[in-house]
Amino acid sequence: MEATTDLTTLVCLFHHRNLAEAVLKDLLESGVSQPSISVFDKSDSQSGGQSALLALGIPARDQQHLEEGLENGGVIVAVSTESALVSKVETIFAEHSATKIDEIEPTREAAPLAAAAVAPVAAGTVIPIVDEQLAVGKRTVDAGGVRVYRKVVEIPVEESVNLREEHVNVTRRAVDRPATGADLNQADRTIELTETAEEAVVGKNARVVEELLVGKDMTERTEHIHDTVRHTEVEVEEIAPDSSRNALDRKL
Repeated sequence: MEATTDLTTLVCLFHHRNLAEAVLKDLLESGVSQPSISVFDKSDSQSGGQSALLALGIPARDQQHLEEGLENGGVIVAVSTESALVSKVETIFAEHSATKIDEIEPTREAAPLAAAAVAPVAAGTVIPIVDEQLAVGKRTVDAGGVRVYRKVVEIPVEESVNLREEHVNVTRRAVDRPATGADLNQADRTIELTETAEEAVVGKNARVVEELLVGKDMTERTEHIHDTVRHTEVEVEEIAPDSSRNALDRKL
């Protein structure tokens, strides 16, 4: 057996088409599916839009206000969605100054009800008086952040160093002096002199020169919530006795 899902239909009237288009865009981005959204304008009303509003379950008392709004160039957006998305849809409607059907003020005075049109009620009937209370909670949302990228790059550098080299020089010079015994007793030998030179030796030493500390600071702010709650008001009207009916009863 397939599980059934209860759907809630939210209907709002927008006086400008650009507001309705902005709401439609936000609804789709928030996860509301396209088939669950219905949009009506004046052309839909002239081609049978009233029956379409009736199919959405809109009471007849509200259809008149909606039809008048369509005639004045308004656009109606209706969303049939699951209960989990009702709060999100209401928030989107409120952000775009939507006019809910239960907030539309009558444009004309309602005709007084005739006494015969009032259905009698039994004694002891309980009439509920409902007051709404504003419940404000908190939720955590993604407010952005910081992404740190760490990479190693090579930077060309240049240093100067003085290098020393040795060179052997052999010089012949002419002399004219009497030979001594030491000169005559020189044995055969080999003399060797070595030349030296310095060369650059390159080494690298890694040192930490800076540290990047990544953390988060927590701050608090106070936000004032302005909204409306509904209050039930009851008017009690005394009904005068029907003199004509009393006269008829006396004749009988």
